[in-house]
Amino acid sequence: MSAISEPIGEQAMKYFRPAEIAVVFLVIFSTASLEFKDETEDFELLQVDSIDGTLDLKTRTSMDSLGLSEFKPGALVEINLNVTSITTTECQICITNPLGVLLQGDVNVSGLRPIDSGGQVRVEGKINVTHLQEFSDDELILREWLIIDWDLDEFSTQWDIFIEHDPPKWAPSNRYDASLVDSDDSTKSRVGPVIYVEELLENSLNIHGCMPNSLNCDGINREEMNLTTTLSLAQEPIVVTFQNNWNEYNASDINQTGTDHIGDIRNLFEIEETTNQHLAYCLEGMEGIEAVQSWTVSGEMSSSIAPMGLWLSSIGLPSSSFSPTNGIWTEIDFLDHGCGAFTNEGKLLLGVSKS
Repeated sequence: MSAISEPIGEQAMKYFRPAEIAVVFLVIFSTASLEFKDETEDFELLQVDSIDGTLDLKTRTSMDSLGLSEFKPGALVEINLNVTSITTTECQICITNPLGVLLQGDVNVSGLRPIDSGGQVRVEGKINVTHLQEFSDDELILREWLIIDWDLDEFSTQWDIFIEHDPPKWAPSNRYDASLVDSDDSTKSRVGPVIYVEELLENSLNIHGCMPNSLNCDGINREEMNLTTTLSLAQEPIVVTFQNNWNEYNASDINQTGTDHIGDIRNLFEIEETTNQHLAYCLEGMEGIEAVQSWTVSGEMSSSIAPMGLWLSSIGLPSSSFSPTNGIWTEIDFLDHGCGAFTNEGKLLLGVSKS
């Protein structure tokens, strides 16, 4: 049996449930990070070349995660994606060149039923997902970037997420083996939603089962996900342009509060009282801050922001967790762009941007 190339590491993506970050694409993204090992010592390293299949959005959560809150649950997503290993040499703050994957392709959503009217709608779009990680060595992640560019007519949106791991985060290489167990002719998720991984023909896999937060799904009699991945020999990563530099912005003279462009992501933190100690960060090149709000954050409970972590681990994607300490959470709104930043002692540790 062959092996998929070793996962690049823990994913930066966290499931910000109130926001429109596409949780269904976490499913897609995970298939590009699975790791298999042969029973013998010799095995080829393969990488995912393409991902095709369907996702059945039966729950309110899965619909909202795509920004489809105006429609009833039950839409069907068809995907056809190409996967490319990438690197970049343009990171301004990096010690080593980040590595990652790029997913590009078509996404069609059918069976959209408006809540306040009859009929059905079909929407065709494009998706680009970029995930990069900077390593100090093979086991430690310094920084991560995730960009989800979702082009779906009036539902189009882009999310940019940055994490700095301080201290650097360990990325165990055997996460897949620990999260799946043998079950008849396939492997099955040990915990979390039911996910089956089966080898089809040579260099081809089928991943089927249940979406996160689904009800009455067993992955066999009822399944909500069916993806096929085609593998190819691992290639050298392609060099891509890096456009995810974060800058600090002066918002001390902004009197307007009531930020809302990135939703209620702040509720994932243990926020306390509001503060005028604004430490605002966003992607470089932004102009015209319209509103700003800041809160102090308590890290006393030592809770991690990774509600999707258990599910991601169960299908083989090393799932990152961000554990905020005491610090400041600041949000700034521009005309059609919003950013949130968690800082500790003035250092940016987590940045979230939506446009």
